[in-house]
Amino acid sequence: MGSTPLPPELLQCLQVFRPVFHAASWESFVYLITGLLLGQAQAGVVRASLLAPLGYNWRRLPDLLRRHRWSGRRLMVLLTQLVLLLLYPHGFPAHLFWVVDGTYLEKMYAQAIDDLRVYYRPHPKTGQNRRLKGHGLLLVAHLYQQTAHRFRAFLLGGLLYLKQLTWVQLSQQLITLLPLPTETHNVFLTDRGLTALSLAHTLHDHQAFLLGRVKRNAVFYLPATAADYKGRGRPPRYGQKFRADAVPKERMRCTPMDIPIAGDLYPGQVYRATLLRRGLPGPVELLRVEVGDLPPWLLMSTDGTLTTDAAVWAYYGRSQVEVAIGESKVLGLDQYRGRRRAGITRWPMVIAVVHSLLQLLAVGALAVTLPRQNWPWYRKETTVGSIQRRLVHWVAQHLFSHLFPAPQTQEKIAQRA
Repeated sequence: MGSTPLPPELLQCLQVFRPVFHAASWESFVYLITGLLLGQAQAGVVRASLLAPLGYNWRRLPDLLRRHRWSGRRLMVLLTQLVLLLLYPHGFPAHLFWVVDGTYLEKMYAQAIDDLRVYYRPHPKTGQNRRLKGHGLLLVAHLYQQTAHRFRAFLLGGLLYLKQLTWVQLSQQLITLLPLPTETHNVFLTDRGLTALSLAHTLHDHQAFLLGRVKRNAVFYLPATAADYKGRGRPPRYGQKFRADAVPKERMRCTPMDIPIAGDLYPGQVYRATLLRRGLPGPVELLRVEVGDLPPWLLMSTDGTLTTDAAVWAYYGRSQVEVAIGESKVLGLDQYRGRRRAGITRWPMVIAVVHSLLQLLAVGALAVTLPRQNWPWYRKETTVGSIQRRLVHWVAQHLFSHLFPAPQTQEKIAQRA
């Protein structure tokens, strides 16, 4: 394999994925990742060959995704291990947060691509139709807690939505693939459409927990008391029955706190109660978050050790996965135009590697000295887009150093003065 214009720290991280590929596919994978990191392969896979040596055959790049034999799921496992190793070198915190969420990849000009379906667009933008033709994709991300109230989402991979499976069943498959550490509490954050009892069962089997928003008509029970026993048969387990939005507040513990809404803090109350649900092996925590005149949040947590403040902020941090999905689409997640199922299902895994590497650079877990942008109109230099632009500048300085003026030392500046 020829030399690639990347920092040696990034090349060392890429060596983690070497056991997934054979010799020919490994060379193409490195060139493809390099092209995606530098923005050359966003519009097309073959544009990554611009960074390869002259003797490289560009046709091997499409063959990497559609013909070569390598496991995208194995790539996701190694990526998860790499992210956890770099983010937590001194041990895991008490709780690790994970996010499962779905998105759509629009293929408006596709004619004969596998598993192409028509979906309903929930939030159309100006000029967009209510229906879109494309692929459904379920993504999993690790929610990294930088500070007490600040999170970053690292995309780890995803599965293609098929007609034979539901989103909840895809979530169960995705969870079984992740190498979850056993020495901490793994909490999965889900939106209202994915919070299901079957998913909670799968997480319980893998010694993980669920924190998600539930519907208003979800049924909860109080633990049975001596008054519920009628004197015959087995003593009951479930007591009085309530809807999630009708649990009496006098049976719940109230905690005043500042609730994050759209980036601002508003005073509110969080009501919490330990209840039961049919089909779950243990008790669950029901949280009712009230802020002003807004409809209350109804959150269900199967982890009783999670504090009220941590649960509210973690669910608020779940929105970072939407930011990560938008960043991954800019990196090329919805630009792949392949027609074979092998390439369509592998492409999210490749984009997840690129996104996670840029996020590792952004949070400082992967130490690489990059030139600064020095833009007076945009001060943030630790976003995924800013890191990518700074990486391109680093590559340009090392490949075309003769075009950049040499930095002047203080002695030369003093002599000229």
